[in-house]
Amino acid sequence: MKKSDLVLNPGQRLLLLLFTFIICFMLTMACSYLIGRVFSGNVPAALRLSALAQDVIAFIFPAVITAVMVTRRPAELLCIMHSPQLLILIFVAAVTAVSIPLQENIIYWNYNISLPESMKGFENFARQMEDSANESLKVLVGDGSWSSLVLNILIIGVAAAFAEELLFRGCFLRLLTTAGVNGHIAVWTVAFFFSAMHMQLFGFVPRLLLGAYFGYLLLWTKNFWVPFAAHLLNNVMYVVVACRQVRTGGAGALDAEPHTWSWWLTAISIVATSAALYGIYKVGKRNVPEGV
Repeated sequence: MKKSDLVLNPGQRLLLLLFTFIICFMLTMACSYLIGRVFSGNVPAALRLSALAQDVIAFIFPAVITAVMVTRRPAELLCIMHSPQLLILIFVAAVTAVSIPLQENIIYWNYNISLPESMKGFENFARQMEDSANESLKVLVGDGSWSSLVLNILIIGVAAAFAEELLFRGCFLRLLTTAGVNGHIAVWTVAFFFSAMHMQLFGFVPRLLLGAYFGYLLLWTKNFWVPFAAHLLNNVMYVVVACRQVRTGGAGALDAEPHTWSWWLTAISIVATSAALYGIYKVGKRNVPEGV
């Protein structure tokens, strides 16, 4: 987009997004409180409705409001106008599949990281946050029934992926890149905030890398639907695996710690993932839509 397509200076645009997010987040907290009171006897329903409220009010609303207020071409700013190429989506699916060993090893390393003795109090607090998130997952997954699986795919998979990508990549990242910020700096800045938002120290690095991956997908293709597809596949895979674990090993199976893969499978994963990423880069750069 041209500078003339945008109003306010870059700093004011970012402040607008920040203030809009804060206001909408406060509204989300109020909605979650009311939902908890109304559905006090049905914890899974309360959690799912609160998650939807967060997606719509805290993530989608700030992105759309900011985009509409800073340009007369909000759809172009958010990169939602063009359909993704099938070949790129195939490469995205390939990355999701072949990167599993690499991701698991990174998850294992981050999960087992140990902080200095002086920070043990913070480490214990962070572990408690992880345990709390895992308990919420147990409630959502339930007995792993088909109905729970479908609901979780729609809420954790589709809704969360769409909302988070619209806010972080569609709006935040685009506000940075259209302001002239270096693409790499913009991608990693947004990835940092994306990971920090989840408030899980022992999953920070994997989410940071995942956020950077989604960011580069938008940077290379200028198409919101590509990182959305990648995020969707990642979330759906997570939900399906969790439900399968509960069905085969009960709710306690979700307490299992991450594990490592063999070095040779990890090496193959690195090579295959790099090849698929390069394919996305080449196809995306060759077919960037005009005007974005």
